[in-house]
Amino acid sequence: MKIGLVNVDSHNFPNLCLMKLSSYHKKRGDLVEFWDKDKSYDRVYVSKIFTESILPIVENATEVIIGGSGVDLVNELPEEIEHETPDYSLFPQYDFALGMLTRGCPRVNHGFCITPQKDGCISRKVADLKEFWTGQKKIILLDQNLLACKDRETLLDQLIGSSAEVEFNGGLDVRYMNEKVIEKVRRIKIKDHHFAWDDPKEDLQPYFKRLVEAKIKSPDRIGVYVLTNFWSTIEEDLYRVYELRKLGLMPFIMIYDKQKFVDSRGKWIKGVEERFTKEELRHFKTVQHMQRWCNNRKLITISPDFEGYEPYKKWKQQGKPVPQRKGA
Repeated sequence: MKIGLVNVDSHNFPNLCLMKLSSYHKKRGDLVEFWDKDKSYDRVYVSKIFTESILPIVENATEVIIGGSGVDLVNELPEEIEHETPDYSLFPQYDFALGMLTRGCPRVNHGFCITPQKDGCISRKVADLKEFWTGQKKIILLDQNLLACKDRETLLDQLIGSSAEVEFNGGLDVRYMNEKVIEKVRRIKIKDHHFAWDDPKEDLQPYFKRLVEAKIKSPDRIGVYVLTNFWSTIEEDLYRVYELRKLGLMPFIMIYDKQKFVDSRGKWIKGVEERFTKEELRHFKTVQHMQRWCNNRKLITISPDFEGYEPYKKWKQQGKPVPQRKGA
């Protein structure tokens, strides 16, 4: 068979699904290549991860199979393909191993994340490291909550044994950083330590305090994502930021649905005033200022109090202007 592969998103990152499909078909003796609209194929696989990505029109194949989280959250690879070792030759520009040791996350109330709906609300082991690691010096894990898995210690031991640099793409859950886990994490070559404090109703300060006291890394080298513009007030956002800063950690503001308000340059999207109320726009503008203030290490050090951040002060003095609906 002649197989064509389409990486719809192509966001400067290898497509794990396509790499597994490539391995599977090459083992069967099939010819595999990236899709070319000027050639003919027996089958073309189209992988779409993001909903906003535009699907190409494929008319030069006997069979076209479209999948990925950008299509729906129920499609998945057949079991025999899911456990194929990725074909890293498909993306030779990258030199790291890529895969998932676990799937699922118990944080069911986190409606901003598709993981519970897509992979279930229990973090469970789905692979051993040797399934996708072939000796590379770097490993990128796509797990959303590896530490919530009951097999966490076994999996951490596998990462320790690899001696590779490990990047936890989905971060680590500070709630599971107990004494045993901390000691194992300490032995892993982790590129960036990052955690999250998403729910303002959940007091994670004691967990982060324990993390700092463990001294696995200098606190100012540990990032903590702080979700805003989803279910929290400005006061709840600032509380998390200030508590993390007291511990010496580096909070990093994440704005939910930011792309619905502003473009890539941070400018208001045309017609935004017709889709959101003045209160919603002002709330967004406030967290946008907060993001610029908080996510810049120099700024937050020079101006530790958000109220003293000059651009925010100026905007308030001007009356908190935001786009107005016609006739308002």
